[in-house]
Amino acid sequence: MIKKKVLNVLIVLTLIGAVSLSGWECGKAPPTKRPQRRKAGEGFPPLPLPVTPLRRTEKKNPPSPPVLVGKVICGPNDKWTRAGNDVENLLKIVSKQLGIHYRVIKVNLNSFSFDPEEIPILYITSVEPYIPGKKIKKKLKEYLERGGFIWANASSGSPEFTKNFVSLISEIFPERNLYPLYSNHPLKNCFYPLENLTILDNGKKKKAPLNLRILNIGCRAAVILSPYDLGCGWAMHTHPWGVRYIPEDAVKIGINMTVYSLGWIEFGKLYGLTPLYVEKVKKKSGKLYIGQIIHSGDWNPHPSAIGKLLKTFSEKTDTLVYLEPINVDLKKDSLENVPILYITGHYPPRFSEGELKKLREFLVSGGCLIADSCCGSKDFTEAFHKIMEKVLPEAKRVIPDKNYSIYQFPYKIEEFIYNFPNKNVPPLEIYFLNDLPVVVFSPYGLGSGWEGIPRPYTRDISITQASKLGTNILVYLMTH
Repeated sequence: MIKKKVLNVLIVLTLIGAVSLSGWECGKAPPTKRPQRRKAGEGFPPLPLPVTPLRRTEKKNPPSPPVLVGKVICGPNDKWTRAGNDVENLLKIVSKQLGIHYRVIKVNLNSFSFDPEEIPILYITSVEPYIPGKKIKKKLKEYLERGGFIWANASSGSPEFTKNFVSLISEIFPERNLYPLYSNHPLKNCFYPLENLTILDNGKKKKAPLNLRILNIGCRAAVILSPYDLGCGWAMHTHPWGVRYIPEDAVKIGINMTVYSLGWIEFGKLYGLTPLYVEKVKKKSGKLYIGQIIHSGDWNPHPSAIGKLLKTFSEKTDTLVYLEPINVDLKKDSLENVPILYITGHYPPRFSEGELKKLREFLVSGGCLIADSCCGSKDFTEAFHKIMEKVLPEAKRVIPDKNYSIYQFPYKIEEFIYNFPNKNVPPLEIYFLNDLPVVVFSPYGLGSGWEGIPRPYTRDISITQASKLGTNILVYLMTH
């Protein structure tokens, strides 16, 4: 309630400031005064000559805050931006509400360095389709992979912009998808709970869920696309055409986007630097290895996780392991010699009846499956439970307490540590078939902890405990 009142006051003050400036109109930023500061003695009258003043009295400009957002110039004139002061206003509100100061500059991508250290976020907004050249597309891919973010806004809810931008991202990342947010994605709750939002659909108010589409690199939403207009809301004005969020909700969404991006900047830098294990001798016989299931739902968010887990397991148990990632396609790959499978993701996996049948045969014949919901995704958890109902309807699902053997050896785990408030809830579910464990599942992110890179605002087991739990799971499955 306090957050809401503060936000409403800030919006009203910003709006009053905007409309009081003569000559302001949509598409043109209001003129801003240069910030000035005076030294402590500037209010006193000048001393009579020949006395030399002890303090300088000229006005001093404060140092500029760092650049957070680069607003991409999308055309030869200002017609491409329908709200010239949109992201500037957003950062002013962020500054007042959160006490963090950043600024925005316009960016011509033809002369930009594409270094995320220089500008962490590129903001692309237009009514017309944005069509960069081949060279720029390649640079955008590199920028995102090095940790940069792109915010894309369909000005006035332009379907042409959205359609073209989706095609652009598909061309840059043909192996990835732009997904809607899963139900408990951090963007929905990292600062404001974004529920019961209101849009203006050609001037008519309507309730609508948060409509953002994201492209993940690892677990990071590196691209955030809004098919409904945010820019006019950030600039504190509306129009009776197009589809847009009302200003209050647009600002809430913008603050969440800012908080989220700031929190994930370090992840973006570290993710691209995390190496994968490569075995010199490609022989798996006599070694423990894990096959990771390929599926349609963002299946590999932490590529180094299994290798790091197996390394920890080997050091703790003196077991020979095969560290190199092994990807398993249930459509075509044989599971004959695979001892353990692993599946994770943020979005519901989709399998054919043939794939589900193969998975059942694997588990019934003595194979084991480890699964977790990456970042604690509720959507993956719900989908996994439904898959298990189809694959092993006769299995018994148990949530063991902290005294159960899986929490006792080789690491004794007496309390469960998460990266979010939690009442010491046990993190594992075990599926038993004929009194033997065949599946171990966690509705919280384990693999993120195995990889060792923090994921802000998610529902994960702590990094140190995730590694211990993973080792315990492997020992438990191998000894039961």
